[in-house]
Amino acid sequence: MYARARTGRLLFAAMMCASTVVCAQSLTEQAVTHIEAGRHEAAYQLLSAQEGERAGDPQFDLLLGISALETGRHTLAVFALERVLAVQPDNLRARAEIGRAYLALGESAGARRELAAVRGRDVPPEVARSIDRLLSAIDRAPDAGKPSFSGFIEVAAGRDTNVNSASSLSAVAVPGLGAFELDPGSQSRSAWFSSAAGGANVRVPLNREWAFLAGASGAGRFNGGESRFDTTAADGNGGVAWTRGRNRVTAALQLGMFEVDHDKLRDYTGGSLQWQHTHDARNQTTLFAQQSRLRYEGSNDVRDVNRNIYGVGHAHVLPNDRTMLFGSFYLGAETGRNDLPSGVNVAANDVMGFRVGAQYMLDERWMFFGALSHEAREYEDADPVFLRVRDDTLTSLHLGASYALAKQWLLTPSLSFTRNDSSINLNEYRRGVAQFAVRRTF
Repeated sequence: MYARARTGRLLFAAMMCASTVVCAQSLTEQAVTHIEAGRHEAAYQLLSAQEGERAGDPQFDLLLGISALETGRHTLAVFALERVLAVQPDNLRARAEIGRAYLALGESAGARRELAAVRGRDVPPEVARSIDRLLSAIDRAPDAGKPSFSGFIEVAAGRDTNVNSASSLSAVAVPGLGAFELDPGSQSRSAWFSSAAGGANVRVPLNREWAFLAGASGAGRFNGGESRFDTTAADGNGGVAWTRGRNRVTAALQLGMFEVDHDKLRDYTGGSLQWQHTHDARNQTTLFAQQSRLRYEGSNDVRDVNRNIYGVGHAHVLPNDRTMLFGSFYLGAETGRNDLPSGVNVAANDVMGFRVGAQYMLDERWMFFGALSHEAREYEDADPVFLRVRDDTLTSLHLGASYALAKQWLLTPSLSFTRNDSSINLNEYRRGVAQFAVRRTF
């Protein structure tokens, strides 16, 4: 009887041991399935519940570290991955992941050390490209304690089907007055064009969290055969940025001016406030508010407005590490002048819009991008000439590619299509632009 009892206990213990092994295998298999499907939070919850019993198992710790990193638990990811490297110092996946974790924590030196160690080994081409992009990002990131400077110059040439964003109509009907022929010069005009632009930005750290930011840019566009529509623009900004952990807040003052055919059309002053939160290595959310005061010259002053915009945006990098999706939504209002003799506020309107897009890194040289934007405007008062309230919807599609010809040199062919629909047909127009740009960054 004693022998039967002892045998039963041994059999039970053996079954429990086998069950534990099966459960352990099932746990890691389930975690791998979740991670491969992009369900990183599910993987983390599954693994973290067993961390007390399984910590020290390299396979378990690697999966735990990956899921923690992908869900924004960067410090926990470092702890788990350090346990892997303590047992398996040549585990390239763990070393690459801990490099990403260090980068997310702002520890650039540690990130570079770990990523460079992996890059020097025999790794698949797609892994090498991903590491090269991370190392390049570290090189571009400003040193937390030193002032940094960046800038660009760009030249471009192309074809514009509507350089003056005007209607193609030859005549319009005015209530009570009949039809009026439009001057050919006020209709849409197409032309070949060339352009030049440049800008510079400086960042001066004040302490570990605060930094001073400033920048300036200028651009000119020259339309062959339609020089009366040549434009020049200049912009400047200055402000401060506060960074702590995964949060960054930026406040800036802005000003600028815009000329057409060497005559100033308008200028603007304003400010912006932005909060940026990095959830994890693949997700970042931004909240923003913008206020600007636009003032037009001469008889165009009836278009003067104060513009207030509030919005939210989000960017997400897909698991392939090559594709980024982004989108934003905003709303606000433009308040116009109330001191017109007619008492009609022709410029005041409510604004609502969105922008969505994507960019795809084919390899270390080629990147493709596209974006769709849409903005709706509802004006407050009826137009005094056409005797109806104006409602506009502006839709734009922008497609292109960038080719890294050499370090700091980019070639960018692009196409853009714009369509403005309006309840007043004089304000409707279509526009297409094809251009080829060469940019040098420094």
